[in-house]
Amino acid sequence: MKLLVDTQCWLWWFAEPDRLSEEAIAHIADEANELWFSVASVWEIGIKVAIGKLPLPEPIDSYISSRMVQLGAQSLLIRATHAIHAAALPLHHRDPFDRMLIAQSQLEDMTLVSADAMFRQYSDVSILWAANS
Repeated sequence: MKLLVDTQCWLWWFAEPDRLSEEAIAHIADEANELWFSVASVWEIGIKVAIGKLPLPEPIDSYISSRMVQLGAQSLLIRATHAIHAAALPLHHRDPFDRMLIAQSQLEDMTLVSADAMFRQYSDVSILWAANS
């Protein structure tokens, strides 16, 4: 299975793993699955760090790269087709980073690992519910 881990779940994995569901943990830890982390999420984290909304234990470049290696995750680049698709999505969700993740998961046939209930409004997105509740 190809899993696209959203920004929040990525951060939870490393800082607050108890917030993740057992199912999400099992799928992320399963080496048979491909793990992907979008450049959109890296961009989102970078913005939150820059404006002081997200403290990290180390500089963002080493934080992201070391955790990518720890999880064996691959980087999902943003292509023009992703941007065009994100722009054409229904406006259930106005967050541009989340819209990009939805578009990428649809176009790349990935399961989106998320705890964002807004994603459920998109009927054609495969979601692995990650919240521990």
